[in-house]
Amino acid sequence: MYTDSKILKSLFYIQLFSSFLVVVGHFTASALSFTDPFWIVALNQISRYGTVLLTIATGYLTAYSFEAKSPTAREFFSGKLLYIFVPYLVSGVLYHYLLKKGMPHTAQDFTNIVLGKTGDHLYFVFMICQYYVFAYLFRRVITKRNILYVIWMLLGIQYVYINFIHQGWFGLTTRHMLPSWIFTLYMGHVLYWYREMILSFLRNNRSILMLMTGVSTAAALFFVVSNKLYVAVHLTFVFATLLSFLVLMVFFLERFDRLHIKFRKGLTYFIFLFHSAFLIMFKDYLFEKYGEVAWLFENTWYSLLYLLVIIGCSCLLALMLVWLVNKLERVSKNMRQTHRHLYTSK
Repeated sequence: MYTDSKILKSLFYIQLFSSFLVVVGHFTASALSFTDPFWIVALNQISRYGTVLLTIATGYLTAYSFEAKSPTAREFFSGKLLYIFVPYLVSGVLYHYLLKKGMPHTAQDFTNIVLGKTGDHLYFVFMICQYYVFAYLFRRVITKRNILYVIWMLLGIQYVYINFIHQGWFGLTTRHMLPSWIFTLYMGHVLYWYREMILSFLRNNRSILMLMTGVSTAAALFFVVSNKLYVAVHLTFVFATLLSFLVLMVFFLERFDRLHIKFRKGLTYFIFLFHSAFLIMFKDYLFEKYGEVAWLFENTWYSLLYLLVIIGCSCLLALMLVWLVNKLERVSKNMRQTHRHLYTSK
């Protein structure tokens, strides 16, 4: 039987895998500026799964939080402020400094940081912040009782918004806005609310699971060889990723006892948030030292070693930030308890 604790651990593995896919995506996007062998193009296409997998996992974990913890607004948003929004602003300042070679100082600079415009991948966090507000406000409106009906409306909203409504308001792309992801996010809610039914069905019908694995693999190969670039928000890509999400969930659940990576809150998010800083810094260093870096990407082994260095540095920084934020959370909790004790003792 798949317990909730095992499912949550499997989601952590999916998030970790997804964050690595995002790193690979930005690494290969940089490499494509110099050379485009098939393996780099293939990895670049496959890496797009990373963002959608993270989106579905975010929806699942949010639904879990609402049902298992029933947080107050203060409890829900204080956690998001510490783990999500403050690091997001810090990363925005960092990317502004790395790309503009100076600290932000104008109103437009700070506006760009808040809107996630200083780093190519920060649009995702800006969108997720919108989602957290929406999900909390509508947590008693969109429920398990009606989700199987509401999800079709959300599917229509995502399709119509992407293809007909969005006009690039405030200089933001389609991906910045919640309606472009709303169906994908709430599919995570569906998976949470019907997790027992879905996972039991897949466990008892191995042929269906094998078929889903085959279809997921075929879809991935299709995206690799396709001339068309399938953006993460497009529904064709979303449905393909949804199948992959279920296959990965079962895969990690059935290998739960063999995997011993400790869960660390915020780890995958910090890898996602700060990995591009290493791409920028290392690229600038190589340009300054060698003047040309095409030789690096033209050699497969050099390229893979470079990628491993980026992943290693990103993981190390993420672990340090996890320790720091956990420390801040404990200090904040102790201060609140002390204040409450002093207040009640008066």
